[in-house]
Amino acid sequence: MAWVIGIGIFLFLLFAFPRAMVGLIVLCAVVIGGFLLWDNIKTDARARLRAAVTVTISHDLELCSPEYPLFIRIHNGSEDTVEKVSFGIVGNRAGYSDPLYDSGYLGYSSDKIIASGEGWASCWTLPRTAYGTSEQRLALYLPETLVWTVKNSSPTFRSR
Repeated sequence: MAWVIGIGIFLFLLFAFPRAMVGLIVLCAVVIGGFLLWDNIKTDARARLRAAVTVTISHDLELCSPEYPLFIRIHNGSEDTVEKVSFGIVGNRAGYSDPLYDSGYLGYSSDKIIASGEGWASCWTLPRTAYGTSEQRLALYLPETLVWTVKNSSPTFRSR
């Protein structure tokens, strides 16, 4: 009921004071448009900053031990210092989409502080087996034969 009264008041003011109301409508449109433009610019800048931090993974028993077979490298290509990076890991058979291993959305996290232009690497454990993956499939497809990918990388940057 209140919105009906609001529309009635708006229409009354629009017909009683048309020039003032058009000016008010234009002013409101400019303010809202400016806010949306500012928000879009800020979102794009944040996305570029996040994309500059790369996380790569490989199954490497030459660099890592059998207990920690995944070699994960984090590189900070942004202009800011990274304080933490959270990410997920998936192990798939080549050419297949169902994972045999899946850490979940942000199953891994590193709080290593990485300055701009620098990187850091370490060996990590295998993620848990994906839901519904049988022991027989795991025995057939060993971790070193899988395609390992990082998903949902989420860096946290130091406040300026």
